[in-house]
Amino acid sequence: MIHSSDAITCPKEEILRRLQRETTCSSCCSALRVMIQRPLPQLTLLHSFVSHEDEFGYVLKDGLSSPKSLEDACAKYPLHEWLKNCQPLKRDKRCPMHANSRHIFNSADLWEDMWAEMTTQQKQHICTVNAEELHDKLWQHCTDKHHLCKDCRNNVMWAFDKLTKKDLPLVGTEAEQEAELASLQAYFHVDDSRDGHICVHPSALPTILYHYEDTLAEESENSTKGRHAPTRQAGLSEMLCVVGRLLLRKVLTSYQSSLEEEQNQQLLVRLVLSFFQAQTLERQAQHNMESLLEEDSLPAKSGASKRKLKKDRRLKRQEQDLADEQQTSWGVTWDEDHELLLLTQMGWSKCMGSSAPSTAVTGSSEQHSDMSLDTLDDAGAVDAAQQLHLEPLDPCDLAEGASDETRQKLQLSADEWAMLEQKRPEMLENRQRLRELLKQRFDEFCERQLSGVTGPTPKTAVGARRRLAPAC
Repeated sequence: MIHSSDAITCPKEEILRRLQRETTCSSCCSALRVMIQRPLPQLTLLHSFVSHEDEFGYVLKDGLSSPKSLEDACAKYPLHEWLKNCQPLKRDKRCPMHANSRHIFNSADLWEDMWAEMTTQQKQHICTVNAEELHDKLWQHCTDKHHLCKDCRNNVMWAFDKLTKKDLPLVGTEAEQEAELASLQAYFHVDDSRDGHICVHPSALPTILYHYEDTLAEESENSTKGRHAPTRQAGLSEMLCVVGRLLLRKVLTSYQSSLEEEQNQQLLVRLVLSFFQAQTLERQAQHNMESLLEEDSLPAKSGASKRKLKKDRRLKRQEQDLADEQQTSWGVTWDEDHELLLLTQMGWSKCMGSSAPSTAVTGSSEQHSDMSLDTLDDAGAVDAAQQLHLEPLDPCDLAEGASDETRQKLQLSADEWAMLEQKRPEMLENRQRLRELLKQRFDEFCERQLSGVTGPTPKTAVGARRRLAPAC
């Protein structure tokens, strides 16, 4: 979705739709539905990619609106990697993270590693125990679980009353009272415990949990059902067992919640980034299409692409060819020089007294001569082709009594000269036939060239035809 500010926004409804298409874990969908309702500053991972949140959804930062930046971000948080690692397996309808949340207490012996990985803020949150919850657990421990007598219950509840600032009568000497207070301060923040909360020293949590584990081990080994707390120190020990059970539960649940929080935040970022990338690519494609349409509508510029310039040159050539065809069909003045060039290419040479420039017979004359002799017999065609390649001879050179100078000029021996004399009548006849055939072909060529010219035949063409004759 692109607004007037040209910013890319990801609607929250689109996030849920994409997630439902990717996973069948209902816990992930529920957790993400709750997460998108939280303020953006609490979503620390997403906040690094999103500038703010408006009524439409999450708005992408301006510095990340390029396809390259989003490609790098998506490579860091690929959605397919999350799907590969967190997708429900086989027949399970929940992802491994939420499926394991039901069995978190099976790994209670790993609480030391969990506690070491937690931050200071998490530890302080765990060490803050609700006073009302602790009172209920203590009373249940004293009555329903172990059935302590009234005096033992008072010794157990004494420490709780002391922490909750309840006025109690002073019992014992001043030294005993100071020793009891020091025992409480070793585990609890006596002065900071207020507003219905009891604060435990984070450094004392491992000691409390070790005491709780040792007490459980003694209960499993001791089969006696009797339980007593005859002194306040014994009552404090019973209270530490109850506090240890609460703290262990909070450590396990907090660690599981932190894992789920990290997974959900990464899932949210991956879904939002994938939407941003799709929108950015779509916007770039739209921009490229508009640019191409704009280039087609505007005239070609100096900075145009090579393909565009090539296309324009091709269109220009087509227009020029069309104009030439129209000009030819409307009629033009016959170009004498052009006619002479065409005649020369056909094998015609300049007659004596003509003002046209002499042009050597080219290879095209050979092709035309061969084509014009198709109607002759094979022997005659060969002789005629040979005559066309020879220099034109004056008829007087072949007359009887020709001088030796002419024979030496032709570089012929006496026998060759005698043979040539014998073939002279046949050669003259073939030459005459060739002249008539070439003249007929030239007349047809002139008629075809002048067929598209309206009006009378130009005089220049007639004059050029009169000045030209076939080569003898």
